[in-house]
Amino acid sequence: MTLIFKKQLIPKIREGKKTQTRRRKKPKITVGKIYNIRINYQTSLLDKLEILNIFQQNLGSMSLEEVKKEGFENLDEFIETWTKLYGKYDPFERVWVIEFRYMGVTETFKEKN
Repeated sequence: MTLIFKKQLIPKIREGKKTQTRRRKKPKITVGKIYNIRINYQTSLLDKLEILNIFQQNLGSMSLEEVKKEGFENLDEFIETWTKLYGKYDPFERVWVIEFRYMGVTETFKEKN
């Protein structure tokens, strides 16, 4: 499995400005493994991420530091993007937080499940 990101977030990942992502469903990924970045189900980039941690959290429990790790300057920006993706922002919603490290581009890498 892998993680899918919106195209506009890829530069933030590559620059190290986005090192966390939140998902409604638990992703089928494993801490310590390396995965390709995908921009949709058909398109996998050559960029790799190492999964550092996976845990649950209420959306409303995000700190400013975590908002910045998501690649946003403030909570309002994050809420606006979350609402565009999922239709609403509920601060009590339990989500999965994935912490990752950008590994760069490796053409010979084969994704392991």
